[in-house]
Amino acid sequence: MKKNIYTFLISLIMIASASISPKAAETATANHSFHTERHSIEEPVVHTGDLYSPAESIEEQLMALPEEKRAIAIEKLQDADDNSQIMPFADTTWNYVPRFIMYKQETSYYCVPACCKAAMQCLTGSSATQSEIANALGTTSREIIPKGTIFLNARTYLNSHQSKNLYISKPASTDLSTMKNNFYTSIHTYDAPPLISTAFKKDEGWTYSTDGHTMCISGYRNDLAYFMVGDPYIKWVNPNASMVYDKPASVIHKAISQRGNGYIY
Repeated sequence: MKKNIYTFLISLIMIASASISPKAAETATANHSFHTERHSIEEPVVHTGDLYSPAESIEEQLMALPEEKRAIAIEKLQDADDNSQIMPFADTTWNYVPRFIMYKQETSYYCVPACCKAAMQCLTGSSATQSEIANALGTTSREIIPKGTIFLNARTYLNSHQSKNLYISKPASTDLSTMKNNFYTSIHTYDAPPLISTAFKKDEGWTYSTDGHTMCISGYRNDLAYFMVGDPYIKWVNPNASMVYDKPASVIHKAISQRGNGYIY
């Protein structure tokens, strides 16, 4: 009798498991991050070394700064607020970060070191090698965790190796208008390229699909409808491609939102 009861209970468990598994799989798929969304075989999703690290609040950043740098950061934030009251120019003239050079990332997961090198080169006129920068950033190449660099470490590195521009982090939830004003302030006032953490798809108008990639912003059109992107990975996809190209502000904003880390400027 007991044997029949145990057999009955086991049968019920097996039936329950079979009915729950598809639902569990569906939930897991729905809750996965950007890089698990389906793509065709012709459009692989690459990870170029940008690790997930959402921006802290402005208040937390200010409290962590010494008093003299805190005053600089507050002034910079006020500059961006002032720019929000200025209407963009109607013409389509371009303005660029002086002396900006985009470097191809030396490994498939060196997007952050390559962008830091580009920023340092134009801000100071010199820069360390990508491997030296990667070491300072704490870039990992271990297989047990994703290869790459914590995006926010770029801000720490840049702020500790130069004084021309104090980089500030903004969250991925920052609205489009504020993002455009921040990019404008960084380039127009400080001659500094913002660094952006992105995720995007080929069918959104990009050359490839990625679940995490750091790039630079190296220029803006006067109407702030377009910005110039410095892409350290694109030559891995197409050796003949330019590493600097323009994208609509709305497309850049979407890519930042999809990644979740934000940007520094």
